[in-house]
Amino acid sequence: EFQPVPLLLADGEKLQQLFLNLLLNAVDAMPRGGEIRVRLAPLGEDQVEVRIADTGIGIEPQALDRIFEPFFTTKPAGQGSGLGLVVAHGIVLDHEGTIEATSEPGAGTEFRIVLPTRPRGDSGHAAPV
Repeated sequence: EFQPVPLLLADGEKLQQLFLNLLLNAVDAMPRGGEIRVRLAPLGEDQVEVRIADTGIGIEPQALDRIFEPFFTTKPAGQGSGLGLVVAHGIVLDHEGTIEATSEPGAGTEFRIVLPTRPRGDSGHAAPV
């Protein structure tokens, strides 16, 4: 679901990495198939919201509190480094945004990202995307 949104002053390559990490995690969470939903919508004139939700295995509540910690993973041994969500979290913070996750074990997970259209601290690599 894509609604028209204002242009973002952002690093396009970093946002690509952010969304790729979240989408690959969603695919991994659905070993028997499922559905990924992506929603893009404005939040007023100075913020954009992106939601990525899957119908996968979900994340247990005690693990949900740790998903942005380096080297923490809910994947079986040898199948994840525990860095994908750390990188995603860092990219969102670099853009002065927020990221949060909600999950229901057995029913799926949703990530909600809110990004300002014009971050206060421009790293010099930002361009309209």
